[in-house]
Amino acid sequence: VVNTPAASSLSVAELVFAHLFTGVRFLNDSNRKMPVEGATKFNDLKKAYAKGIELRGKKIGIIGFGRIGRETAKVALGLGMEVLAFDLFEVPAELEIEFAGNTRVNLPIHAVNIDQLIKNSDFISLHVPFAEKPVLGKEEFELMKDGVGIVNCSRGGTIDEDALLEALNTNKVAFAGLDVFDNEPTPRIDILTHPRISLTPHIGASTNEAQERIGTELANLIID
Repeated sequence: VVNTPAASSLSVAELVFAHLFTGVRFLNDSNRKMPVEGATKFNDLKKAYAKGIELRGKKIGIIGFGRIGRETAKVALGLGMEVLAFDLFEVPAELEIEFAGNTRVNLPIHAVNIDQLIKNSDFISLHVPFAEKPVLGKEEFELMKDGVGIVNCSRGGTIDEDALLEALNTNKVAFAGLDVFDNEPTPRIDILTHPRISLTPHIGASTNEAQERIGTELANLIID
């Protein structure tokens, strides 16, 4: 039995940012309402979605800084975001980012404790293994900035879903992006129907490129 942990890291990282871009520009709600109301309430919807924000210059807190956390950080750095990172193991001081044309640049990472990350991040992304209790629960949500965005593309159970819904409904959390859920494959309906949650059905590793890399890595492991 072998594992291919490296192959899907970029695919998961890009999905994190699909959810972040969706959240900051209200795409999940817009894509629900435009087919129904776009022809009759176009200007109302335009006004409703007029207060989007940009990711550049914002702070993203990455909880768990292994392969996927680092790939997420690289995308963030490429967008001009500031990265706050927490891990139980050592966090590097910088990461090398590869741009088009084989241009490589080293950019800084800020290693912080988990309380500093939770208090100071504009967005938080989880990249941790399964835990006995949620990493983000009611107490953690209370420490966060007002209007924070949360993305979980790691494991179901790492966020207390009751606490998340309460934080969304009180506007503590502006939006959430979820690829994983407590009760897969039957997530709770109040999560699936919430207007400020962007949803995907656990597809973090599901790209053609990632599956090809997984096959290549697996073949090399068998040969070895």
